[in-house]
Amino acid sequence: MKRVICLNVLVMLLLFVSCKGDDMLCCPQPNISNTNCALEIVVNEVAYNQLQSASYTITNAQITGNCLSITISTSGCNPDNWIMNLVASEVVVEPQPNQINTKVILVNNEACTAVFQKTVAFNISALQITNQNQVQINLPGWSTPLMYQY
Repeated sequence: MKRVICLNVLVMLLLFVSCKGDDMLCCPQPNISNTNCALEIVVNEVAYNQLQSASYTITNAQITGNCLSITISTSGCNPDNWIMNLVASEVVVEPQPNQINTKVILVNNEACTAVFQKTVAFNISALQITNQNQVQINLPGWSTPLMYQY
């Protein structure tokens, strides 16, 4: 239980630090559907290496323009109460095409046995690499690498 509380505090701290001023689109709100690509990806090596998530299954992942939409499925009471974030490593793996490793972080403190799905869209423009026009996004839990072309 202490581990879950510490994880929640760390995620909330990370979200607070990653927000810019009063930009309400930056930080996820638990009761708001985020399917309009309003969430920013967190690019932070320390967070990427340290954060762990509640268990989930990715049922869909696709890139449209600068948006990466991810649908997850897991047990819970109400998916509107879940907080989802996408965290990326700052390290770019350089075999062609360049690759960036990411993780979906899910905060779900509900102990219900019903299974729900939720889709969240992240603005991934922060993953663009100078002098490149594409990058491969590796997403654990999704069997196919995602090619982001910009």
